[in-house]
Amino acid sequence: MRYLSMYRSETTSTATDRTVIASNYLERKDFDLSIPLHGGLHYVFVRGVKMATYTKGYELRRAINAFLDFASEYNRVVIPALRIESLNDIGVEEYAVFEEYLRRNDERIYLAIKLRSALKLIARNFDDGMPQLKLRRIEEPISTPSEPLSDQADQDFFKVMRNKVDLLREKLRIREQIRTALPYDKWEVWSICSELYQAKPSRPSQWEIDPLRAAATLQHEGYPFFINKFHFSAYAADARGAYLSPTGREPLEFVLSCCIYLGFLRHRAPNCISLTGLFNLMYPTSQDQATLVMFIQRQLGWNKESVLALDKDDFVHPISELASDDSVLLVSQKVKSQGQGEFYIKAKAVLATSNRSDPYSGYNLIQLARDLSEVCHRDLRHDHTVSADDVRLRSPFLFLGEPHLPWSPSERIYSFDDMGMWKVGVKNFLEDAKLVDNGTQLVNPADIQHRLRVTSIQNNKKAHNQPLALTALIYGHSDLTTTDTHYDSSVYAMVDRRKRFHSFQQLFIEKSQGGQFKGFMANSASAKVELPRFRIFTIIGHERALWACMDSSKPSYPGSTSLAANERCTRLDKCNGCNQWCVLEDSLPFLMEREAMLALQIERDPLAYPGYSTELQVHQHILNTWGNSTALEAAKDYRSNYDALLPFDLKSLVAYLED
Repeated sequence: MRYLSMYRSETTSTATDRTVIASNYLERKDFDLSIPLHGGLHYVFVRGVKMATYTKGYELRRAINAFLDFASEYNRVVIPALRIESLNDIGVEEYAVFEEYLRRNDERIYLAIKLRSALKLIARNFDDGMPQLKLRRIEEPISTPSEPLSDQADQDFFKVMRNKVDLLREKLRIREQIRTALPYDKWEVWSICSELYQAKPSRPSQWEIDPLRAAATLQHEGYPFFINKFHFSAYAADARGAYLSPTGREPLEFVLSCCIYLGFLRHRAPNCISLTGLFNLMYPTSQDQATLVMFIQRQLGWNKESVLALDKDDFVHPISELASDDSVLLVSQKVKSQGQGEFYIKAKAVLATSNRSDPYSGYNLIQLARDLSEVCHRDLRHDHTVSADDVRLRSPFLFLGEPHLPWSPSERIYSFDDMGMWKVGVKNFLEDAKLVDNGTQLVNPADIQHRLRVTSIQNNKKAHNQPLALTALIYGHSDLTTTDTHYDSSVYAMVDRRKRFHSFQQLFIEKSQGGQFKGFMANSASAKVELPRFRIFTIIGHERALWACMDSSKPSYPGSTSLAANERCTRLDKCNGCNQWCVLEDSLPFLMEREAMLALQIERDPLAYPGYSTELQVHQHILNTWGNSTALEAAKDYRSNYDALLPFDLKSLVAYLED
C-alpha cells in the first residue's frame, strides 16, 4: 500500500514534453487524500502524466475527475458494503456502471478507456503496491464510415470558406485600426449628448457612433474585463438612465448608452452598433474559430481532435526550418484510436505538408486562428485565477462567449474543449453558409464535421494517385485497413479502391525492395568488420553513430567516378546506393526518420516519386528485415527524444559529422 503515501505533497505532474499539469481535482470540496480511492487516483495521475504527452495528461486528469463524479453519485445510492472506497473496490461490474454513467451524461467513452489503460499500465510497470485490477476490455463505439461531400458541395464549401477567411483577415485589420483609433473624450461626448437629448424616440437621430472609436474607448477604459466589479452593474444602470450631469456622460458610459440593450441613447440613435457587434470586432467568435477548424480539417486531412490538439507555439516541425523553400511540415497529435494498451509513451504524431505562400493553406489558417486568439490569450494571462497549465493557453482557437455577466477572462473566454461551444459555432456557420449536398441542406454539425477528413483523403487520392500505404502514413493510421475501409467506404469509391490495391500490389511485387540494397547490415554480434579503410560516421551531439563506410576510397553508387589517391568520398546522400555502405544498429533511428521524410516529400509532390522511390525502398527493406524487434523499439524511443535527426539534404551533413 506504499503507493497511497507517495506524492501526497505534489500538486502537479510534468508530462513528457515538460508541460506542468496541475492536479485540479485537489480543489474539489469532496476530495480527501486520506480516502484510499482518492489517494490512489492521485498516485495514478502523478505517475501517468509523467508517461504521457500533455494532451494525454489532460485527458487522464479529465477521466479522473469524471470517475470521482461517478464514485460520489454511486456511493450515495448503494449500501455501505458496496461503496467504492479504494482502487481495490473497482471491479468489472463497477467499471461497467462507470461506462454507463459516462454515456448517460454525454461524456466520451474514451475517458473510461484511457483511465483503464492508466490503471493497468501503471500497476504493471511500478512495484509500489498498487493493485492490478481485472477490468474487461472496453469496446470502442463503432463508427459508421462517413461519406465524403459531393464534388459540388465541396466546391461550394471552399467558396464559402475563402470568403469567410477574407472577412476574418479584415477583422484583424479592423482590430489594428481600433488599436490606433482615438477614444471619445469627455467634452466631445458632452456635445454629442446635447444633440441626441433633443431627439425624440418617435423621430430618432440618424447619427451613428463610430465603431472603431467606440471599441477604442472600451479598450482604453479596460471594459469589460478590467472594470471594478462593484462599478460594472452601475455603468450598465447609468447607461440606461436619462440623467445627464452638468459635465455630461463619461466616455465609457456614453458608449454603453449608445450600444447596450435598452441604452438611453440607443433609443435616440438606433442605428448605432450593438455592444455584441463591438465585441465581435474586438474578439473572435465561436463561429469564426469553428470555421477555421473545419477549413483546416479539409486542407490537411486531419480529424477534428487532431486540429484542436494543435499547440499555438509548436505546430511546425523543426525540420521545416532546415528547408529554404515554400513548404512547411505541420505536426499535431492523434488523440483517438491509440489502442487500449498504448495510452502512454507511444502517442502518435500526425503530420501534414503545407506551404507559406497560399493564403488559404493549412499553415496560414492556423496562423490566422492564432492571431485572432491573441487578444484572448492576453486577457487570460492577466487573470490570476487562470492556472499556468490551463489548456486554453496552448490553444490557437480561443473566442469570446456571449457578452453577459459574469465578466472575467476565465469565465468568458473559451476553447473548443467545451463541445457545446463547438456545436454552436458549427451550427451558426451552416446557417450562414446554406450548403447543399445532393439536394439536402446541411444544417446540423453532424451533417459535416465527420465528412471533411474523408473528403480531403478521397480528393488527395484522386488528384495525386496517392498510394494507399502513403495515405495511411500521412493520416496516422497504423493499419491499411483503417485507411481503406473506414475512410473510403462510399459505394462509388469501392471500384477505385480495388484498382488502387491491385496496382499497389503489382508495384510491390515488381519492385523488390531487397534487390535495391547493395550494402552490408551489421545487425548481429558476429558481424564484425576489420578493414583498414572502415569509417564510422557520427553526427555531433549524438550518442548513436549515423552509419559506416567499408571503404570510402571506392564509392560504387550510380554515377560515381574513381577518386584520386588519398581522396575520400563525402557523398553521404549516395550511401544508400553504394555497396560500401554499412548499416549499424545505431543507424536505425536515422533510417526511420529518413523513411518518413521521403514519404512526406512524395506526398507533397507525387511527381517526385521516381526520384526518391529507390532510396525509400532501400530504407523500408532494411527496417522490415532487421529482425531484432528490441533494437527497433529502442530506435523508435531514441528518435522520439529528438525533434529532428536529419536535414532533408543529406549532403549538408558533412559539416556536422565526426569520423
